[in-house]
Amino acid sequence: MYSAVLQDMLRQRFLPRTITASSDTGRESGFVADGYDRLVSAVESDARLIIETKYADEWNANRLIRRWKLQRKMDAEIAVLVAEMMPGVSPDALF
Repeated sequence: MYSAVLQDMLRQRFLPRTITASSDTGRESGFVADGYDRLVSAVESDARLIIETKYADEWNANRLIRRWKLQRKMDAEIAVLVAEMMPGVSPDALF
């Protein structure tokens, strides 16, 4: 299974950046496909980087079982940090 950061990078690479307004004009609409999902992914990857940096030494010093517990602790802190960092944007907003 891929990590969340790798999934985000793959999704950004293979999804189109904009939606074409009309096939006959050929102009782009300026809307970003999956804009809200991309916003959430960007905030989550930033939060994950901050938390993983915070726990890097402890991660390297531990073995499998403690890493499993540490991963759960890190995931909880990432969720809290994402909630704090996330701007007040409606999921229904256009991007």
